Amino acid sequence: MDLFVSCSQGLEPLLIAELQTLGITASHGFRGVYIKEWSLEAIYKINYLSRLASRVLYPLARFRCRHQEDLYKEIQKIDWGHTFIQEGSITKSFAIDANVSANPELRHSLYAAQVAKDAICDQLRRKIDQRPRIDVQNPDVQLNLFISQDWGVISFDTSGSPLHKRGYRQESVEAPIQENLAAALLQIAQPQESDVIFDPCCGSGTFLIEAAMRLSQTPAGYFRKEWGFFHLPFHKEQLWLEIKEQADKGIQPLQPGKISGIDNNRQAIHASKVNIRAAGLHRFLNVECTDFRDYTPSVPPTFVIANPPFGLRLEEVPHLVPVYRALGDFMKRKMQKPGRGFILTGSPELAKEIGLAAEKRHVVFHGGIECRFLEFNIYE
Repeated sequence: MDLFVSCSQGLEPLLIAELQTLGITASHGFRGVYIKEWSLEAIYKINYLSRLASRVLYPLARFRCRHQEDLYKEIQKIDWGHTFIQEGSITKSFAIDANVSANPELRHSLYAAQVAKDAICDQLRRKIDQRPRIDVQNPDVQLNLFISQDWGVISFDTSGSPLHKRGYRQESVEAPIQENLAAALLQIAQPQESDVIFDPCCGSGTFLIEAAMRLSQTPAGYFRKEWGFFHLPFHKEQLWLEIKEQADKGIQPLQPGKISGIDNNRQAIHASKVNIRAAGLHRFLNVECTDFRDYTPSVPPTFVIANPPFGLRLEEVPHLVPVYRALGDFMKRKMQKPGRGFILTGSPELAKEIGLAAEKRHVVFHGGIECRFLEFNIYE
C-alpha cells in the first residue's frame, strides 16, 4: 500500500516538489500525497526534513468497511501484540484519530474510532489479559483510521504530534500562521541568501524563523524531541540517527542582521523573542516593538513578507484599510529597488487597498479560509 503524507489543503503540488528534492516521488491526493515506492529511510527523511508535511502515515491494512462489524473484524485481523506487548506485558498507550466520509452505516468518526479501539483492546485482553491505556493527549502509539464510502485504511502515524509543531514555538499570538504554511509561502517566494528580509507585522516571528531555517538549511524537525516512530515495532534507532546526523551536517551559518521584523503589539514581540531564542537564532534575527507606518529600516529590505490582519467580520474591514494602504506605501518608499514583496490576505477588498498591481496571486488556505498570497515586484 502507498505511504500517505498529509498536508494542508492546496499545498499538495508544493509538497510533491519538496519531496522530489529528497529523492522521493509522490503523486497528488486530497490534503496529502501518495508514495508508491517507500522505505523506512523515506519515513525518517520526510518526518525530519519536510517543511510542508503534516503527518506521515504508514499503512497497516486496507479493507472493505460497509458497517461496524466489518471494521471490528478487519482490525482484529492485525496482530497488535507485535506493537504493544513487550516482555509479556503492555506498557504503551495509544489513541486513534478517525475520519469517516460517505459511509452509509458508520456516520460518526468518534464512533468508528471506538469500534477500532474495542477491537484492539479485546484482542490484547484475550492474548495476555491486559489492555493498553488510552491517552488522547500524548499517546505512545498514534493510529489513523480513514474510511471513505465502503473502504477503510488503518495506519500508524509515524509523526506523533503534527509536523508543523517544530519545537521552537514556546509562545503564540491570536490566529498565528502555522509553521508549515509559512514554510510553504516561503517556498513560493524563494528568498535568496543575498536578500535583506523584513516582516512589518511579524507577530510571534514564524515567517522570520522559518526563513532563517530555510536559508541555513536547518532541518524542519531539528528542535523536536519526540516522534511517533520511536514507539513502533519497525523502528531502527541506528538508521534514524545516521539520517539525522547526515542532515544536521548540512546546516549553514547565517549572516547577522539580514532578517528582521517589527510589530506594534508588545505581547507579539515578547512571543517572537521567546521563540527566536528557543530556535537559537537570537544572534541573527532582530525584532522590535514599533509601528511600520512610523519606521524606516536602517538597511532597506529587498524582500518583504507579511500576514497582516484581514478582518474575519465585515465590519472590521474599514478599520484595516489604512493598514493595507500603509503596507503598499512602505514597499514603494522604503524597500530597496528592485525588490519583492509578499502579502497574505483573506480579504479581496483589502487587497485592492495596497495600491500595487500583484504579479501573481497564489491561492492558499489559512485557518480554513481561502486566502491569496500576493506577489509584488517593486521597481523605481
